[in-house]
Amino acid sequence: MGEVLQKRFPDMVALFTGLGFLTVLAELVLTDHTEGIRILAPLAAGIGAGAILLGLGFPRGRVWATGLLLLVGGIGLLGLVEHMQEALEAFSPSVVRLVDEEGWEYPAYPGPLREGEKEGSPPPLAPLALSGLGLLGALALRARKP
Repeated sequence: MGEVLQKRFPDMVALFTGLGFLTVLAELVLTDHTEGIRILAPLAAGIGAGAILLGLGFPRGRVWATGLLLLVGGIGLLGLVEHMQEALEAFSPSVVRLVDEEGWEYPAYPGPLREGEKEGSPPPLAPLALSGLGLLGALALRARKP
């Protein structure tokens, strides 16, 4: 049993990585992450799942699949930059201030949203899921013995 597990471990890691890409793809589609530059994330998740299938199904395609997975990891880093910029833009310095009798001001809570402001910012580290899956899949395919 141990020898079979050791022999098939890279295949299992690659398979679970492919399932991870499909899960990320489903989440991105369900959250309507499909406009403008945001379309890159679902495309990258689909490419990642396809690259895993290519690497598992065709031994000669393993080098191409590894390259595609590293590209997907780079797209995840691009998404990280985009999310960080959106998070900084969504930061609203508007705060309701309490003023005591002596004139001292105290921040109380975030003020109401101004016109054109978004309710929340995107999670800044979410795109790293694509980067991590891409790197993990590339390593799994590289470790796979023919």
